[in-house]
Amino acid sequence: MHELTPIQKEIISGLSAGSLTTLIVHPLDLIKVRLQLLATTTTQQHQKGYTYLINELINNSKKMGSQGPIYNLIKESYRGLPINLLGNAVAWSLYFTIYNSTKDYMFQNNYLHNNNTTIFLTSGLISGISTTLLTNPLWVIKTRIMSTSRHHKDSYKSIRHGFKSLLTKEGPKAIWMGLLPSLLGVSQGAIYFMIYDNLKLHFNVNLNKSKKDNANANLKIVLISSLSKMLSVMSVYPFQLLKSNLQTFRSVTNNIPQNDYHFITLIRKIYRDNGIKGLYKGLSANLLRAIPSTCITFCIYENFKSKL
Repeated sequence: MHELTPIQKEIISGLSAGSLTTLIVHPLDLIKVRLQLLATTTTQQHQKGYTYLINELINNSKKMGSQGPIYNLIKESYRGLPINLLGNAVAWSLYFTIYNSTKDYMFQNNYLHNNNTTIFLTSGLISGISTTLLTNPLWVIKTRIMSTSRHHKDSYKSIRHGFKSLLTKEGPKAIWMGLLPSLLGVSQGAIYFMIYDNLKLHFNVNLNKSKKDNANANLKIVLISSLSKMLSVMSVYPFQLLKSNLQTFRSVTNNIPQNDYHFITLIRKIYRDNGIKGLYKGLSANLLRAIPSTCITFCIYENFKSKL
């Protein structure tokens, strides 16, 4: 059997991990996006938070036909799954491939005096910037689809319809909405991998041993990925919130002042209306989604990679 190259292993492992994780946690991702958008809605909606969103999902599901309330609620909760699957599969495969290729190259050529922390951080920044530039158009479409119900007057019916409508109505520059906070937020990935890989080395995580040792290694992966994700998300979360708001339909709606949806003015608006806590709207939902999904992603990734 033909031996896979390291890059092929990274791509397969990243695609598998990103796809399976997205299938499991998609409803939490949808809630996270909609909670982030409440930071720029009315004070009443902002204060309702989870209650408002759950009621909205239930009410939207009642408009979907006669398949049954449970089926309709599940379907509405999985709105935007195709673009989320595509985006995460592509992003994770790109991120893992670029990160590990950059990291290996730096160690092999004695860059940065082979300092583990600096190389992990630098590799994370390079892979984060590259992945963000290549996938931002997908995240714009994802935000537009997941932030609206199927019955919203401007809602996209599919990925193809989304790109066609976006380019026709708003022009090519629209696919780069939210790029600035996305680029500023790539430090999250860099911080994550800096912590994760250092802890992985410290605890000597190795999945090529006995069944019992592999079980212990997977437990270590869960623990260190949870800690790494929690710290990295909390450090740059406001950038994620700003990105979602800049990519939503509201940023181009005629009855909303366009100045409110520029990077600096959006920060001022959120701070003026809700204080510093407004920039952390949806953080708990994000952690609730991000920590389990990261544990699943990295367990799948590390196990796939060790078996290939």
